[in-house]
Amino acid sequence: MSQSLASKSSLIFYGIGNLSPAIKSNFLGAPIFYYYNNVLGLDALLVSLALAIALIIDGITDPLIGYFSDYTKSKLGRRHPYIFASIVPGALFYFLLITWQFAESQLGLFFQLLLLITMLRVSWTLYQIPREALGAEISKDYHQRTQLHGLSSFFGWIGGAGIFYATQRYFLKDSYDNFDGYQQLAVWGSSLIFITGLIFALGTLKDIPKLEPPKTDRPQSVRGIWTEIKATLNHKSWLMLFFSGVVFAVFVGLTSGLGFYFNSFFWDWKPSDVAIFAIVDLIAAMSISALAGPLAKRFDKKNLAVTLFILSIIIGPVLLILRLVDLNFGTTLLPPNGEQYGTLWWVMLIHSLIAASVAVLAWILVGSMTADVVEDSQTKTGRRAEGLFFAGPNLIQKSVSGIGLMIKGILLSIVGFSANSSQAEKIIAIEQLAIAIVLISIVLPSLALYLFSKYEITKNLHDTNLKSLRYSD
Repeated sequence: MSQSLASKSSLIFYGIGNLSPAIKSNFLGAPIFYYYNNVLGLDALLVSLALAIALIIDGITDPLIGYFSDYTKSKLGRRHPYIFASIVPGALFYFLLITWQFAESQLGLFFQLLLLITMLRVSWTLYQIPREALGAEISKDYHQRTQLHGLSSFFGWIGGAGIFYATQRYFLKDSYDNFDGYQQLAVWGSSLIFITGLIFALGTLKDIPKLEPPKTDRPQSVRGIWTEIKATLNHKSWLMLFFSGVVFAVFVGLTSGLGFYFNSFFWDWKPSDVAIFAIVDLIAAMSISALAGPLAKRFDKKNLAVTLFILSIIIGPVLLILRLVDLNFGTTLLPPNGEQYGTLWWVMLIHSLIAASVAVLAWILVGSMTADVVEDSQTKTGRRAEGLFFAGPNLIQKSVSGIGLMIKGILLSIVGFSANSSQAEKIIAIEQLAIAIVLISIVLPSLALYLFSKYEITKNLHDTNLKSLRYSD
């Protein structure tokens, strides 16, 4: 086997490693904002502020962990010491974030959320940044990297969609305000985070002898470290992915966590009504993940990804647009809100299926393209910096995403949404919010796509890099 290729078991265990981040990320999407805002009663601006501060702190730790893991020497290699150290606190702080309530006042709830979400994010930086760097070491082959990220997406969707389905169908069931249901989520989620994280860590131990040796020339001064970081990251293709990610991070910060609001007050769904959407999306994601490798062999990674992102921009906000037209112009472009399995339900299910398929394949390709930067940079600088390349963007992107979170809280306040508002007032507020989200869903992703299109690494260039570095014959 070429030294640029990974074994099948390595690919599978790496993929399993994405189960626990997916479970964690599912709660840090829609549920956490809604839970602290509309269930516990913390003002939306304070929820946004706590989540934003935690993101900024998390972003600062990402490049530090990535950089120092590149130089780490231990019997467990460069990445595994951090991964093992993260598993217990990662599961524990997930559990406490939902169950531990030591305050009821606005200020007390704010600091409770800030403390626990920060500890959870920092704990998982120790896991996810070394894991992503490990992926670039396990496989260096241009096409197998797409397969690697496809399997990672495959398992990630099992974890994320699985816990989402259980949350909607069983834990919350009839109401997004079901406090006891969130407590059940805490138990199941934290247990699965611990178990799947441990399986990944133990399963990839056998790869340590085949991985890259640690770098040995780390600068001793802070200035020297900063100079090396800047020199390494001054790479055009990486910078285009980076700035595209910055813009997209604002979009994610603005829009993530709104699903519960729209389901409750815009589409009139109960959690159990739409729980099956997660399973349908999972089936689509699994199918697309399996096809990622063959598709990448037939089509250029970048061109395929650009096409998919264009489709995503078109598909994403289309249902909100159609419903807003109906509400403001008296048309019937969409069926009326109704019962589960009604016409609108099927329309939204198909929309969710298509949107998930497009997004999954696009992000698989982006992960593979980021990994290809490692060898291109190595040929120019003589340094391999997997940890830095995968962690570097997070400092700015998470900080910027925090700005998006703050704007989201401001938007909710501007449109008049409050936990103490009447049902009618909440419905009117969410309709106003939908207009803003439609505009945001077109403008920001389009700008991110333009920057993304400037990426330059092709298959021929990557193969040349591997040969010059003696990773392939």
